[in-house]
Amino acid sequence: MKINVAIIGFGRMGRFYLKEFQKSERYTVSYICDVDEECRQIAKQQAPEARIVQDTEEIYADATVEAVALCAFADFRKEQIRRALEAGKHVIAEKPIADTVENEWATVRLAERSDRFTTVNMYLLNSWYHNEMRRFVESGEIGELAIIRICHMTPGLAPGEGHESEGPCFHDCGMHYVNLARWYAGSEYKTWHSQGIRMWNYKDPWWLQCHGTFQNGIVYDITQGFVYGQLSKDQTHNSYVELIGTKGICRMTHDFKTAHVELRGVNETRIEERPFGGKNIDRLISEMADSIQTGRRSEGMPTFRDSAIASEMAWKMLEDAYETELPAIGSEATLEAIRERRRTMTNGYGLLPRNNKNV
Repeated sequence: MKINVAIIGFGRMGRFYLKEFQKSERYTVSYICDVDEECRQIAKQQAPEARIVQDTEEIYADATVEAVALCAFADFRKEQIRRALEAGKHVIAEKPIADTVENEWATVRLAERSDRFTTVNMYLLNSWYHNEMRRFVESGEIGELAIIRICHMTPGLAPGEGHESEGPCFHDCGMHYVNLARWYAGSEYKTWHSQGIRMWNYKDPWWLQCHGTFQNGIVYDITQGFVYGQLSKDQTHNSYVELIGTKGICRMTHDFKTAHVELRGVNETRIEERPFGGKNIDRLISEMADSIQTGRRSEGMPTFRDSAIASEMAWKMLEDAYETELPAIGSEATLEAIRERRRTMTNGYGLLPRNNKNV
């Protein structure tokens, strides 16, 4: 039997989910909900088999809907999760799971008291490349893991361009990497020191680097920013993860199409290239289907608790940057030129649907 699922929020991420649900043989998309009329019209075109609604209560009241994918603004996520769990639905949520740290932890408590399966799209944990690297570390090939280095810089979302409820880019995007470092370390954060910069005189840092230690002694540095050549003629990015051990190393890079992994241990050297995999939504929904159909939670599903910890730490790292000198370089005129370019681009990094107000 296929699993009946509803998508709530049909912006950029909602449309990603629809494509993966439609490709899967394990799901039927029963409903798509969005408050925006244009989004509902697009949903009718892309999912003629689904019922397109404006009110989430229609979904919660339908006992045949087994799971919901929550892709609307973070401001609404806690209440949507509460209603979904009350209605007996399994939940796949975008991150963060609420709009404030306090609400995130309240949502964790809701989920952990429920018998429904819940997960959050912390997609890096479902990637083939990070799982290959983690297995290599656990095999002992690089000795003891000592240093984690993560960098992700693109010409992605410009300041003020959607996602405001998710905070500056080090929280909106960077919490993925805060979560990834913790996952590799297998430990909780102990110390952190951050430096940011207010690019284009924007009120918040749009680039930030944080370094520090985990409780088990592993050190880390995380660099994230959507500041990487927004007005360059031909755009590019810089994204890598390095794991440095006492005897060997692992590292990966990607071009958003292909991931390149190097595993250099004491007994083995492996170099692999495979398709990048995007946001790995296919893997996430497969893990949820396994859980629903077997009645046992799949170990591959990130938890709400993972998301809340990553979100809280990302905010703490941002707060530390505000406590130090936070220089402003660049002009608001340059920022407006960046926004204008992104409004007319058809091929670029993290472009939002032009009709959509609900990302």
